[in-house]
Amino acid sequence: MKNRVITSAAILIAMLLLVIFSEFIFYSVAIAILGIIAVMEILRVMGAHKEWLLSVPAYIFVPVFPVLAYFIKSSDVLNYLLALAACIFVYLFWLMGVGVFSKGRIPFSRIGEVFAGVSYIAVAFASLSLIRYIDREIGIFTVVLVFLISWTCDVFAFATGVLIGKHKLIPEVSPKKTVEGAIGGIVFSLLFCLLYGLGLDLLIENMSVSYLTLALFGLILPVVSQLGDLVASLIKREYGIKDYGKIFPGHGGVMDRFDSVLAVSTILMILCIIFPPFKLV
Repeated sequence: MKNRVITSAAILIAMLLLVIFSEFIFYSVAIAILGIIAVMEILRVMGAHKEWLLSVPAYIFVPVFPVLAYFIKSSDVLNYLLALAACIFVYLFWLMGVGVFSKGRIPFSRIGEVFAGVSYIAVAFASLSLIRYIDREIGIFTVVLVFLISWTCDVFAFATGVLIGKHKLIPEVSPKKTVEGAIGGIVFSLLFCLLYGLGLDLLIENMSVSYLTLALFGLILPVVSQLGDLVASLIKREYGIKDYGKIFPGHGGVMDRFDSVLAVSTILMILCIIFPPFKLV
């Protein structure tokens, strides 16, 4: 428990510093490195990390897009997303080709698993970087929402479940999660979302905050966050592992610590393009 608390504090401080200095490329590079580690973890769990024709292309293209996001302009976002989609599609065809020429040694089920895992990680980490640079003036405030919602939901879902949790949520996937905990995570995430918006509204003179949009985010994204957590748990249960890695003492790997962040980042990126929560006026 002590290691877990210390590691949580270290991760929080590290991410806070990265966000504060995200005007520089360090943020994108750090996200890219986390992406590589996450891909290594998921491929190792699937037993595909030594299939170099499957893994090496993933190690190459996954970190490219977080770094590339640093250099794009607002007018280039559509081209960026099209390039990401095209790269994922090419990777799919590559995997299918490898499966064909392996003459049955690599089953199609393995191809599907690898493609799903790598694509999910690639899009999530690209989104986590892109959110910061879609609008460079307010991106720093938007990217905070990813971590605020994800980690608030995690903490208060756990706390609520411990205090008043009685009804199991999906025990076949995650035995400790409760319905009461899930609801608590949503309620507190919504509250912190609105308080965050209020704080920006009061502290930054020319900031325009859409509280309706933040309320929408505060209701949708905690659900997404918990789904991301459950999906990560489902994969671990299917492959019979406790943690994805050991990089974070007491927490496991990147996929263990950032499971909910990955889910939230992509959906938040899409929502922010359609409904930006902040504007400078």
